[in-house]
Amino acid sequence: MNIILSVSIVVFLLVIAVFLIPLLLELKKTVISLRNTTENNLKPALDELQLTLKSMRSISDNVNDITADVKEVADSITEVSARIHAVTGFVDTLGSSVSVRALSLKAGITAALTFLVNNLLRKGVRQ
Repeated sequence: MNIILSVSIVVFLLVIAVFLIPLLLELKKTVISLRNTTENNLKPALDELQLTLKSMRSISDNVNDITADVKEVADSITEVSARIHAVTGFVDTLGSSVSVRALSLKAGITAALTFLVNNLLRKGVRQ
């Protein structure tokens, strides 16, 4: 009985081997074909991806340069604004100073003319 069981196991393994060998050979051909197809289709995509990445790097560098330029312009505008504020303060101070001087001069001239007119009306008579 052991011999029959051993023979049937050997026959079963031979049948499986007969079916598996062509299947494994076909699977090998499929894997090779898949690898070739993948390499042929993937290589141009990878090349284009590298070009795209280089382009993106260039764009990023340009954006960084532009950002630096904009920052310099903003700093310049801030500086000009501060100077304009300082000049405006100086002009306001100067304007109020000139206004005070003009009012003082007017008051002085008014007082002098009033004194002169009063003396002319009294004809130089002192009391």
